[in-house]
Amino acid sequence: MKEKKQKNASQQAVRLLMLTDRLHRAAIEAQIDKLGIHRSQHFVLMHLSHCEGGIPQSEIAKKLDISSAAATVTLQKLEKSGLIERRTADGDARAKMITLTEAGRKTVEQTHRLFLEVDEQMCGGMTDKELETLCLCLTKMTENLKAAGHDDPFGVNSKEDGKE
Repeated sequence: MKEKKQKNASQQAVRLLMLTDRLHRAAIEAQIDKLGIHRSQHFVLMHLSHCEGGIPQSEIAKKLDISSAAATVTLQKLEKSGLIERRTADGDARAKMITLTEAGRKTVEQTHRLFLEVDEQMCGGMTDKELETLCLCLTKMTENLKAAGHDDPFGVNSKEDGKE
């Protein structure tokens, strides 16, 4: 009987975790839409914001685990919007370095603020103790999956918040 109760509690916890993730993702995407960018474009902007001096175009697809064609389309849209710039790499006229423009940096700053608002909405009314307990539970779940041999496809450290 106790085993069945535990299984039901586990299933409910996983369902709630998945629902929370979907709702959070929808709220974030609604915020990104307000800025006129798509989720994939946001991923590129966030990645570029961590790359001092830019990144070779050839590495964008690899770093973000997307096809070269998808990376090219996304970069074209970002360039057309004035959020990134393509420059010829030093020493190789064929290679292009991708960097954020000032408008791109401002968009990244805006998304940080918008995401904080969504996170505050999501955690509204929760005490520090409740949030600490939630973090401990989520960390344990993450560690359980990793111990079972499941790799982190995004390379997110379980001690970090998972956002860029």
